[in-house]
Amino acid sequence: MPPLIIVRDVEKFFRSGLRSIHALDQISFDIDEGSFVSLVGPSGCGKSTLLKIITGLLPGSSGVVRVNNGQVDEPLENVGMVFQSPVLLKWKTVLGNIMLPVEFAKLEREPYLERARSLVRIVGLTGFEEMYPYELSGGMQQRVSLCRALVTDPQILFMDEPFGALDAMTRDELDLELIRIWEERKKTVLFVTHNIQEAVFLSDYVLVMSARPGRLLEKIRIDLQRPRTLEVMSSAPFGDYTLRIRGMLASAGGNRAAAVGSTT
Repeated sequence: MPPLIIVRDVEKFFRSGLRSIHALDQISFDIDEGSFVSLVGPSGCGKSTLLKIITGLLPGSSGVVRVNNGQVDEPLENVGMVFQSPVLLKWKTVLGNIMLPVEFAKLEREPYLERARSLVRIVGLTGFEEMYPYELSGGMQQRVSLCRALVTDPQILFMDEPFGALDAMTRDELDLELIRIWEERKKTVLFVTHNIQEAVFLSDYVLVMSARPGRLLEKIRIDLQRPRTLEVMSSAPFGDYTLRIRGMLASAGGNRAAAVGSTT
């Protein structure tokens, strides 16, 4: 079976007047269906830019992206997106925000409403369905955002530093929740983060990027037993993976990269 996502020789330049910024340099990798893959690198290395190119939200300057064996030339359908900010509509309830993709796609409401209620139960928000975003904590808002991304049962879930703004305990909690949902539903996930420990904890593979212009340094297979609990972070293999990635980033990006990967 061919890879679900194929990225070949992708480059990106941003131009403003006479100035040109080389954001991405000859990025190539594959992602198999059902895999959980994290993209890790220092701030400003082009992780989010690469994610936007793969989803079709931003054109590359050169190279090719293929998803489901079709070239990506426009925004993908049947995908879920979760961003660092929950981006909830303040005048919509929890359930109303979750159902937004159904409304936009003009799908039949009832089957997806039942699915939305099921997702609410899965992420532990039962009883909050009719509350508004201002009544929720940051972690709860991100749970709503995750439900919204999953409500139409997308094949692929793209996540751009979704838990980066949360406190450490809430982040751990949502990492565990995400793993549980992924193990149950086996979506293909591409997860952007600058946190090395989070990347290792969540992933089957970690794609390690250099500082700008972003280059792919290595695709590392994370051979840790699943299902995973927070206790795995104290194991020797987990420590070996994090030190290996930290060393690669420090060698490729200097002091700024060496600081990447604070504790989750």
